[in-house]
Amino acid sequence: MINFGDLMEGVGLLISWKMPLAIFSGMLLGLIIGVIPGMTAALGLAIILPLTLSLDALTALILMTSVYTGSLTGGGILAILINTPGTPGAVATTLDGYPMTRKGLHNEALGLQIASSVIGGFLSYLVLLFAIEPMTWLALKFGSSEMLALTIFVIVFIGILQGKYLSRAIFAGVFGILVSNIGTSVSTGVARGTFDFAELEDGVPLIICIIGMFAIPELLSLVNRKSISDEDVQKNHNIQDLFKGIFKAIKKVNIWLTGSIVGIFVGVLPAAGAAIASLSSYSLAKKFSKNKENFGKGEPDGVVAAESANNASEGGSMAILLSLGIPGSASTAVILGGFMLHGLVPGGGLFRDNGPLVYGLIVGNLLQMIFLGFFAAFIAFYVGKIVKVKSYLLVPFLIILMSIGSFAYRNLIFDVYILFIFGIIGWYLKKFDFTPLSFMIGLFLGRQIDEDIERVIILFSDNPLKVFESTITLTITILTILSLIYYFFFKIKNGNKKN
Repeated sequence: MINFGDLMEGVGLLISWKMPLAIFSGMLLGLIIGVIPGMTAALGLAIILPLTLSLDALTALILMTSVYTGSLTGGGILAILINTPGTPGAVATTLDGYPMTRKGLHNEALGLQIASSVIGGFLSYLVLLFAIEPMTWLALKFGSSEMLALTIFVIVFIGILQGKYLSRAIFAGVFGILVSNIGTSVSTGVARGTFDFAELEDGVPLIICIIGMFAIPELLSLVNRKSISDEDVQKNHNIQDLFKGIFKAIKKVNIWLTGSIVGIFVGVLPAAGAAIASLSSYSLAKKFSKNKENFGKGEPDGVVAAESANNASEGGSMAILLSLGIPGSASTAVILGGFMLHGLVPGGGLFRDNGPLVYGLIVGNLLQMIFLGFFAAFIAFYVGKIVKVKSYLLVPFLIILMSIGSFAYRNLIFDVYILFIFGIIGWYLKKFDFTPLSFMIGLFLGRQIDEDIERVIILFSDNPLKVFESTITLTITILTILSLIYYFFFKIKNGNKKN
């Protein structure tokens, strides 16, 4: 439970003129990074990491987490306006956010996204404040077999909910796993699937794959339209719609509460992250919605579900970072570097030796979420004017910007080729109902699956059935089998009705 003495001391550490400045500058930088295609939070954090040497530990960490928070929300803004997830966690936001933009409801969609992000992030840090110890205990229970079972379940579950054809959805997921394992194997040191391209030895850059798959097909379709929106955006671009979206999101209590719970739970799991959280939340919202047919066509509930889980996962990932010292993403890995740069080692000893600092960081992040609403609304409204730009100007500009961003990621022209190759793959997956979401999940978790399979083989090669001695693995496996039975039962039932 909470140590109130350390909590009050931590709040006292926040009473400094440096704190609002750190939150403001970090949030602004994060939002700008999020709305630039090809830029990542990890890159922004790496740039400012040396600058934090001149700051005290708490101010430096507040600055870094502000950048992280801002980038998660900024990525959603880009996903809504031009169907380009600025961060992996914004993939699910494109599904209904961009269709709303096509209808001229971009400001309302941005309002939904901002409010959901603030609520999800605030709730996650509130839970972190009260329940970090139980969350850490839960995370420790997930070993290789548990994570492997969970990943298979997520691919099957999302395939059932999202895909027109389950077989194609699973194929897309497996394809994503194979693509993610291009490069040098962590366990054997052998290069796989590189076709002798040295540029692929470190693997395929995820952020470039994501931008290519979602942005390039949409930009190609924009060529045949006057602008992004099919409506009179000149008339529709007003601040009232933004606030309308904010108030509409606040009223959807069951959606953002469920999304926040999913985000916190998934965020705690090592290597799961914001992308899996938002996709899982979106799938659940669709499953239990009365308007299932509207999902993917501009359903506000889809935006709220995705964005609340996206930002809620931040609190979960910070829990695992603070308590175990395990970074769940490239961004939290850089934040871990910030801890170490200031002589702090996340883990059990961090609470024991620096309790006030930990509480100060959590309360500081709660304050960030309040500031986030104001900053994001301002940025989103003015960036939202992009929907008024004519397609013949916007398309070449964005393609050039994405190409420059892809090149800047590793300073390799090869990455620009990857951008367009995945653009073509994304177009084919979408056209032939191969469920791009399943592909993305395989892409996000493929490396982890590879390592988990290696460990499971080593641990259980003498008796594979020992895997199911774990209650968690057994439960998740049963859920996967029940999901498949449910799918095939209703498939056969509906088929008989048609006959």
